[in-house]
Amino acid sequence: MSNLTFNDERLYIESHGTHISLLSKEYALFRFLYIHVNRVFSREQLLDRVWAGEYPVDRTVDDHVYRLRKKLKGLPGLKIETVRNVGYCLTQSISPDLSANESFKDPAVQEAMNGVFARYHRLGEGRAMLALANQKQMLGFELNVYYELYIHFVEGDLQWFLETSEPPMRERIYWLLLFYIFVNTSEHKSELCEQALDLRALPAYGHEEMEILNIANLYASEGKIEKAKHTLSRGREKAIANRLDGFLIPIEISELYIHLIDGQLQTAYRQSLYISELLEQAPYLRELADYQMLEGTRLWLSGEIAHGQQLLGQGLETFERSGFVPNRLLALHRVHHILQRQVRGSDMERLYFRKRAQEAERLGWSHSLQARLSVEIHRYLEAL
Repeated sequence: MSNLTFNDERLYIESHGTHISLLSKEYALFRFLYIHVNRVFSREQLLDRVWAGEYPVDRTVDDHVYRLRKKLKGLPGLKIETVRNVGYCLTQSISPDLSANESFKDPAVQEAMNGVFARYHRLGEGRAMLALANQKQMLGFELNVYYELYIHFVEGDLQWFLETSEPPMRERIYWLLLFYIFVNTSEHKSELCEQALDLRALPAYGHEEMEILNIANLYASEGKIEKAKHTLSRGREKAIANRLDGFLIPIEISELYIHLIDGQLQTAYRQSLYISELLEQAPYLRELADYQMLEGTRLWLSGEIAHGQQLLGQGLETFERSGFVPNRLLALHRVHHILQRQVRGSDMERLYFRKRAQEAERLGWSHSLQARLSVEIHRYLEAL
């Protein structure tokens, strides 16, 4: 964006007639990132460079980045990216001239590339999905709407889902409900999901996934065990009848979760053996991580403490390899709920409560952002 101009006296930036006024530290932060475009800086580095000699609070950088992102929406091509476990980076992109790239007009290319993307999805290879999505302009293909949304979900980008207006809310509501399942609130979330299903508020794929799988897990988390079992049984029948193969292993993993939260360790043991056989035939990374977390919990509850803790650690590492950020948080959510029901008040239960909170913090999910999520979902459903 070569014609971007800075006014150091009045603290505004301007490009293509767009005029954006900034506060003093917003201006200093943006100017620093712009000078070092495409370079990643940790929070500590930004505090040293922009707030030198001052004593800001811990979330100073995050708060300024949040406000800058909102103001930079008027500058296409510039975006402050979050680099997980590192910090922030200002990226600059140039929109491709699609008319000059014949592959964008070729249906076979579009179908083939989206097919590759779908395969990575099935294999649970989130990092591969992100890498392919980042190269879509150079490779000359466009993702369909579902995968455009899915990429932001894989990254755990709750803020994007709340702040974007494209695609519209009717396309985003399912993903917002998934995020809502992960946040730590005392609300009975299944009631809101039931409302969404009754109103047919979700896109077709979201309605199907919620009805077959997601809501059964919620029922279990809320202690509605029989309802969870019945819902999952119906979901399994529907998945088999309609040949929805992608649901089969997640359904069995959810079955294991229900047995564990119900304290049925012997039944959970038999279910675990069955899932292990399924994963030998189809070792999908995301599902493997889910299984390792639940099997580690089962072992711990059965008295195999060291083995259980080792497998729980492996599960978290497998999630890191997969790149599915929110699924890692969901797994911690599940483990904590099991421990809360079976060994409430134990050191292990408190540990996983902290891990769950730390993971949400790592994603940048502030309390205010989580509260806003609940408000936006209620507001949308009440308006239907």
